[in-house]
Amino acid sequence: EAQQELEDFYAADQAQVLRDIEPLTKRERVTYLTGKSAAYTAQMMQRWEKLFRLIVVKHNDQIMKPSENGVVVPGRYTTPGYDQQFREQISKDTGTRYLMPESSGDIKSL
Repeated sequence: EAQQELEDFYAADQAQVLRDIEPLTKRERVTYLTGKSAAYTAQMMQRWEKLFRLIVVKHNDQIMKPSENGVVVPGRYTTPGYDQQFREQISKDTGTRYLMPESSGDIKSL
């Protein structure tokens, strides 16, 4: 969604950029396009930072919080954990390495 938003903006701005540079000299075009590139980069970084914050808050510590319109909905969450196939593969690959004792001396399986 974030990537598409940026690509749509760049595509929509393309015609205006071409109109803007048409009357310019080569040196002016380089200056204009360098500035435009820097502005696009700044916009992209701001959007990615917003996306990063949403993803971290939404998925922190395996607690999945729903979002609407790019904003996390407070108070609602699910805790999906790992699926059975993943847990079985970890158990197969690592043996008892990550098993925790249920009590003093017992081992709890995945």
